[in-house]
Amino acid sequence: MVAALVTSSASNAQEHAARNYDVAAQDLKYSLRDVARQSGLELVATSDVLRGKQAAALKGHFTPDEALAQLLRGTGLTAEISGNTVYIRGRAQPQAAATDGPVDKSADIVVTGTRIRGAAPASPTITQTQDQIRKSGLTNLGDFARSLPQSFAGGQNPGVTVGVTGETNENVSSASSLNLRGLGPDATLTLLNGHRLAYNSAQQAIDISAIPLAAVDRIEIITDGASAIYGSDAVAGVANVILKRSFDGVSATARGGASTDGGDRQQEYSVVAGTTGAHAGFIVSYDFERDTPILAGQRSYTNATFPTTTLLPAQRHHSAILNGYWDVDSALTASVDAVYSSRHSTTVQPLASDDYADLGYRRTPAVQSYAISPKIEWALPRNWTATLLGTYAEDKTDLNSRFFSGGALSFASIGSYRNRSTLVELNFEGSLMTLPGGDVRVALGGGYRSNGLDANLATERAGGTTPTVQFSKNRKSYYGFGEVNLPIVSSGQEIPFVDHLSVSGAARYESYPGMASVATPKLGVVYAPLRGVEFKFSWGRSFKTPTLYQQFVGYDAELVPASYFGSTSYPASATALFLVGGNPDLKPERASTWTASIVLRPASVPHLKVEGSVFHVRYRDRITQPISSYEGLLTNPAYAALVDLNPALGDVGTAVGGSKSGIENLTGLPYDPGDVVAIIDSRYLNIARQTVSGIDIAADYRLEFAPQDTVTLSGSASYIHSKQELTPDTAAIPAAGVIFNPPHWRARGGAVWDREAFTVSAYGNYIGGVTDNRSTPEQAVRPMTTLDLTAVYRTGDSAKALGHIEFTLSVLNLLNDKPDRIKTSAPYYPAYDSTNYSVVGRFVSLSITKHL
Repeated sequence: MVAALVTSSASNAQEHAARNYDVAAQDLKYSLRDVARQSGLELVATSDVLRGKQAAALKGHFTPDEALAQLLRGTGLTAEISGNTVYIRGRAQPQAAATDGPVDKSADIVVTGTRIRGAAPASPTITQTQDQIRKSGLTNLGDFARSLPQSFAGGQNPGVTVGVTGETNENVSSASSLNLRGLGPDATLTLLNGHRLAYNSAQQAIDISAIPLAAVDRIEIITDGASAIYGSDAVAGVANVILKRSFDGVSATARGGASTDGGDRQQEYSVVAGTTGAHAGFIVSYDFERDTPILAGQRSYTNATFPTTTLLPAQRHHSAILNGYWDVDSALTASVDAVYSSRHSTTVQPLASDDYADLGYRRTPAVQSYAISPKIEWALPRNWTATLLGTYAEDKTDLNSRFFSGGALSFASIGSYRNRSTLVELNFEGSLMTLPGGDVRVALGGGYRSNGLDANLATERAGGTTPTVQFSKNRKSYYGFGEVNLPIVSSGQEIPFVDHLSVSGAARYESYPGMASVATPKLGVVYAPLRGVEFKFSWGRSFKTPTLYQQFVGYDAELVPASYFGSTSYPASATALFLVGGNPDLKPERASTWTASIVLRPASVPHLKVEGSVFHVRYRDRITQPISSYEGLLTNPAYAALVDLNPALGDVGTAVGGSKSGIENLTGLPYDPGDVVAIIDSRYLNIARQTVSGIDIAADYRLEFAPQDTVTLSGSASYIHSKQELTPDTAAIPAAGVIFNPPHWRARGGAVWDREAFTVSAYGNYIGGVTDNRSTPEQAVRPMTTLDLTAVYRTGDSAKALGHIEFTLSVLNLLNDKPDRIKTSAPYYPAYDSTNYSVVGRFVSLSITKHL
């Protein structure tokens, strides 16, 4: 039962090996910070207990515990290492393991979901370290995103093939994006060290696979709306990829792997180097990966598809990260994060025979992205902190899709999407007053953000080049925010039926000149009636701005016979204008969300944590092109709001005049405005509504047989129910449990055994079945269950050549489970649901890492 519930946020036992330290005599605060950074630990300490204390120089070979004991000798303070965190307290303060409650409210750590140091968010949080990701057999953040039960693998995913429906289900650039709750990759906000990156392609989504795993310390995910904290896009949740803070030495990795069914041969090489000094440090990492494609001829369930059809594209990927910090003085710290990524991929799609040159296309998109984010932090009096940060980021996707016919090039679709992001923000955080339960802490700030998109697409033929999409637009926003955390009751007060109680609130106001102004609140409560039992509740409003593509791509006006829509009451000369494309009048999408959770940490079972959550999202003003059926369109009351019957001649002229290419006459007859009997608006509109609800269940349990002999059970399961209304007058349709949408159930669970130099892990993955409702009778698509095994062996600390080496052997989908077949409407559509089920099959890899 525990293994079936296990959560991906389990904390594995950490081995804190001895290392060389060289820390100068200085304020204790900075000595502790240096030791924590060099040890790869987070420091939790109050400024009050450290104020005025000095530390002697520290030089020698120590474990982190020994180094901390040396620094704290004679100070009256104690240090406790729990997981990746070191807690510094006065001797009268309770230890972290004893309290087993929320982090000290004066701690220096800021977690995702809040801007207040030491505040525990009321929203459920998933945390996964790099070490945990690697031990589970995953090698990049794209695969990690697709492994999460709370995330839908559709959207931006290199495995999504042709024949898949849904506006956001597309593989434009072979990018990978989180898609929490299946609300779309543009409704999950992804951050790097707390700052934004540039969007990828035409969607407002972030390519998480552009961040090399070698540079990552951990990833924190809030599965709840958070626009009051972070602004637009945080409807389904927020993922924050946190880079390593310190690293001394050099670590190099080589990895090779392949699918046993053929294809997806991978080569990966990465290196991480860094140094940590008394007041400064930096880390640089580089990763290169080359993958071969998977073709339809290599899979049994696609034997009816042309064998050279690409199921998973070939890729070549470079990525690099540089991050560093400098303690200018005791009150001022400067830091910078910089990331670069370059990706090339190839997809081949034949349409009439096995040779795409007879009739078909070949796509070779290329993506380059980078971001640089400097930050300055000031330590102000009375335990306040001021932070000034900025970001500039770009993501350019070059498209090159060549269409062939009769063995020759017919035309090419070429061009690029260039996204730009600029942000400047100033914020303050500190203690406002003291309640019996602790300090009331607040965060205040504001800033400026700008997103830009240059879209330049064209069709290239022998006779010349014809522009199809050309615009350059920029969206500015100005914002201010505030957040407060009130610790009403703390554990030390010994109040009956209240171990601890805190209330939090946040509000954000954003102004988008020329489009809209949006105010979003959020409230949270954390209540523990007794130690080891905690209830959490959060409620808030979130929003997402329309994509610049949706707003400014322009629209086309098509002139079609009225009879095309099944109407027989009009004369043969009657026509209709069908408008399709962008809409400059779009407004932000809006959502209200709430989540209720219970967290159990029974004192009778140490190291056990069980968490259950219920969530609900009400999403309105969703942007969609709403018309899904043309039959009876002019008389169907469900589309009455989209159809203007008997329009005035002025309205017809306005509709034609606003089209980016005038009128496209598909009637074969001369255009006469007087014959237009209807204008049908199928542009992008703020018209759809969606409700999403469900439950998340998670548990983790660690058994400690000896200091270096532990077994950790971990995992989670998620159930989702979702329906969508395309217009206010149409019936709700399922948006979960049906083909090309999230299944109702997903789960992942497993066990990790750590014993000295060995680690062995086993993980099971369950992706529920869906219903293929595209035809009658409906078809049940069976679920997919996979088993992953990973073994790690680490050599000792010998100074010889074979010392400090790590060998990792991984087998994903050990039993080689395959996707179920589905019906297809064309011979070139692969016969499986590529948004939910992986085509890779059994994958075996071996990696070798050398630490210097």
